[in-house]
Amino acid sequence: MGAVNPPILHSLILCDYVIKDVATGKLSLIGIFNGLYAHRFPCTHPMLYIYVALTDGRGNVPCRLRMVPLGGGPEVFALQGHVTFGDPTAVGEIIFPIPQLQIPAPGVYAIEFLANGELLGSRKLQVAPVAAA
Repeated sequence: MGAVNPPILHSLILCDYVIKDVATGKLSLIGIFNGLYAHRFPCTHPMLYIYVALTDGRGNVPCRLRMVPLGGGPEVFALQGHVTFGDPTAVGEIIFPIPQLQIPAPGVYAIEFLANGELLGSRKLQVAPVAAA
């Protein structure tokens, strides 16, 4: 039997809130953003959510989400989770709540998503000081 291909990453989205409609099960991502700003560093971002959508998975797929400085350095955070696929054509979703995110310094960070230990994709997050008025 040949090796199974890894799942395919569809979406990796940062937002302020995720709302799930109880009647339909549909998700609404509220306040999608691409950067964070602070008056001083280190700083604490009170709450954010990271939405991930995958397809082409088989069974229960362990996954990991992490944030690292783009130029190298220690992980800012790492979270574990899993997505269960009943059918490889289905889209599996996972939401990572990130409360009290401690950001050590301004810069560019990578948000990386791994499944079965393999990096499926990443996105940049610009963290910058608030511009002086």
